[in-house]
Amino acid sequence: MITQSTASTPKTEAYLFVHFIGDEKTPLDEQIYFALSRDGVHWHDLRPAGKPALIWTGGEKGVRDPHIERDPRGGFHIVATDLSIHYRGGWGPNDGATTNGSTGLVVWDSPDLVHWDEPRLVDVASKIPGAGMAWAPEACWDPDKEQWIVFWATRTNTDEPGSPLNNELGDRTNMYYATTTDFRTFSDPVKWIDRRNGIIDTTMLRDDDGWWYRASKDSEITIERTRNPYATMHETLRTDDPQEWSYVGTLTDILGNGRYSWHYLEGPELFHYNDADVKTVNGRPMRYGLMCDQFAEAKGYLSFRSADLSSREPEDWAVADDIDFGELKKRHGAILPITAAEYDAIEAAFAL
Repeated sequence: MITQSTASTPKTEAYLFVHFIGDEKTPLDEQIYFALSRDGVHWHDLRPAGKPALIWTGGEKGVRDPHIERDPRGGFHIVATDLSIHYRGGWGPNDGATTNGSTGLVVWDSPDLVHWDEPRLVDVASKIPGAGMAWAPEACWDPDKEQWIVFWATRTNTDEPGSPLNNELGDRTNMYYATTTDFRTFSDPVKWIDRRNGIIDTTMLRDDDGWWYRASKDSEITIERTRNPYATMHETLRTDDPQEWSYVGTLTDILGNGRYSWHYLEGPELFHYNDADVKTVNGRPMRYGLMCDQFAEAKGYLSFRSADLSSREPEDWAVADDIDFGELKKRHGAILPITAAEYDAIEAAFAL
C-alpha cells in the first residue's frame, strides 16, 4: 500500500495531469498542457487547445509523452520526448522518427509547480549503438540509493560488436535506463528490457513495502514486479526470485477483454489515488490507477483501478468508466497527486 503522507511528501488532496493533445495538426498540439482534478474523476482543463502551459522550441520543436515527479528533496521535474511529428510532416514510411530522431530528453524543473525553469535537452541515448530516438521517458525516485531511475524506449538501427546495449531479440525497440541525481548528469545507459515484440511505454511505481511494479506496452499491456528495479530481463517470466522482474499478468488475461491489448492501448501510466478518493469495488479498496491511451481508435484515455497490482484476480481490478477527462483530447501524460494549496496556485497561474 502507498501512503499519502510521508516525511518527504505532504498530504495530497488533488491531482495535476500533464499531457500533450490532439492529432499533430498544429505545432502547439505537441506541447505541455495542464489539467486539474479535486477527486481524480472530474478533470478541468486549464487552457484550450493552442494555449499550452509550457512550450519547447529547441531540438525538434515539440514535446510528447511528458512525465512529472515530485522530488523528495524539494521541487518537481518534468521529462518528455523531444519530437514533433507535425514538423516531420506526419506519420509515414519516411518520417524518420525512429531512425534519425533525438537521443535527448526535454527536462523542466520547478520549485512549486508554478515557476518553471527554462527547459533543457539532456542526452541519454547517444551511446546506444544506432540509437534512432529516445521516447516516452519516465523517472522514479529510488529512496534506497537516493537517485532517480530514468527510463525510455530506443530503437537500435545498427549494432556495435560486443556491446551490451545491442538488440538481441526480435524487434529493435527496447527499454533502457540511466540514473541521475540532478537531471543534468546521467550515467551511461543500460539495456533494461529486450523482447521479441517491440517494447515501449513503460511506467513504474514503488509501494511502501519495497515492491516495484511496472506496466509496459509489448504484445499486451504487461504488468510485472520486483524488489530490484535495476534488474534486466528478456522475455516475461514468473519467478520466485524477488531480485528479478516477475510476470504478474496482462490486462487482457486479467479482465478477459481483447480490446485491452496493445492493438488498442498504449502509453500505460501508473499512479496512486489520494486516500479520500480510493473507491471500494467488489469489497476491495482500489488504491491504484492505471491509465492507457486508446490510440488505435483515437478515443483518448481509458482508466482502470486496482486494489493489488500483484494480483491476477479480476476482483482486484476494475474499469474506471466514471472518469471525465475534460474537453481536450489528452494523450500520453502523467498524473501527480498534489496538495490543495498547490492546486489553487496552479489554477491561479495557468488558467485562461
